[in-house]
Amino acid sequence: MNTIKLWLTTIRTTFTNVGALAVFALIYALLVATFFKFIWTREATVWQVFITYSFMVLIPAEFFIYQAAIIDRVRDRKFRWGAILVDAIKFFIVTIPVLLLAWLLYYLLNKIAGRFPAPIAPAVIPGSGPAPPQPIHWPSFLFSTLRLILFGVALPLTTIHLWIAVAGTEVRVFLRRIGATCGRAFAFESVLIYGLGLIFFVLVPYAILFIPFTPRGNKTDFTFFILRLLLVFVFSFFGWLVTISALTKNSLETPPAPAPDKSPAVAVEAAA
Repeated sequence: MNTIKLWLTTIRTTFTNVGALAVFALIYALLVATFFKFIWTREATVWQVFITYSFMVLIPAEFFIYQAAIIDRVRDRKFRWGAILVDAIKFFIVTIPVLLLAWLLYYLLNKIAGRFPAPIAPAVIPGSGPAPPQPIHWPSFLFSTLRLILFGVALPLTTIHLWIAVAGTEVRVFLRRIGATCGRAFAFESVLIYGLGLIFFVLVPYAILFIPFTPRGNKTDFTFFILRLLLVFVFSFFGWLVTISALTKNSLETPPAPAPDKSPAVAVEAAA
C-alpha cells in the first residue's frame, strides 16, 4: 500500500508543479525532435553528414540530461543545472558497463538458443484447409521470456538505480554502495513501481499505436494517425517521468546500509 501511495503522490505532485513539468516537457520535446530529425536527415551533402554525426552526440547528451534533471529535481527540489550536467556525465559513464553486459548476455542467449532451433512447420497443401496449430516450442518460449525479463526489466531497473545512486554522490561513495544499490533495484517496491510505469510508458502507447482502425478517408486517417502519435508521446512522457521520480523518492526513503569501516584502527579495536 505504501508503494501505491507513493506512486499516486508522485503523479499528483508531477501534475501540480507546472513550472517543473514545463521544463521536463521542453527537454523531452527537444529529445524527440532531435531523434526524428536524425532519422529523416539524408547523408547527401557535407552539411547533412555533419548534422547526422552531431546528432549522434546530441541525442545521448539530451537523454542523460533529461534523466539527471528528473532525479536531481526530486533530490534537490530545484533545478541546479551545473550539478545536472555533471550528473548527466556520470550517468553516461555508469551506463557503459550495463550496455556491455547487455551485449554480452544478448550474444550468449543467441548462441545458446541457436542450439535449440524451432521445428519447421509442414507445408500447407492448397485446398486442404487451414494448417493445424503447432505445439509450443518451449525452448523458444523460455528464451523469449528470459530476454524480456533481462532487457525489459532487470537491466533497465538496475541502470535507473545506478543513476539514482551516483547522482550528487562522490565516486568512491558510489563504488562502496554499488552492491546495495543493485540489490535494492530488485526489491519488491522498486519492481512494483517499475511495473506500474511499464503500463503507462510502454503498454498503453503500444496499444494506442496498434489499435485496429479502418479509416473513412485520407484526411480521417491522417488525423487519427497524428492523434495516435500525440497520445503515444504524452503517455511515454508522463509514464517515464512519474516512474523515475517515484523510484528516486523510494530510494531516498530507504537509503542503502553504510559499508563497514575497514580502517586499521577499527580492525585493531575489534581484535582487542
